[in-house]
Amino acid sequence: MADRDYGWTVEMQIKAARRGVRYAEVPVTYRRRTGRSKISGTLRGTLGASWKILWLLARHDLLASCARDR
Repeated sequence: MADRDYGWTVEMQIKAARRGVRYAEVPVTYRRRTGRSKISGTLRGTLGASWKILWLLARHDLLASCARDR
C-alpha cells in the first residue's frame, strides 16, 4: 500500500477488487472503545478522512482509465 494514513484500507480494497481477490466477512467480538476517536470524533478528522478516501477513489479510477486507453 502506498498510502500511509486514512486511505490505506480503501487502496487495499480497490487493488483486491481489480485482481479478483475473493473475500469473506468474518464476525468478530470486540470491546467498546475507550477514549475518543481522533478521526470520527472531530470535524477535522472526519473531513480529512473523507477527502482522502474520495481522492483515492478518483485517483485509482483515473489511473485505470488511462491504462485502458493505451
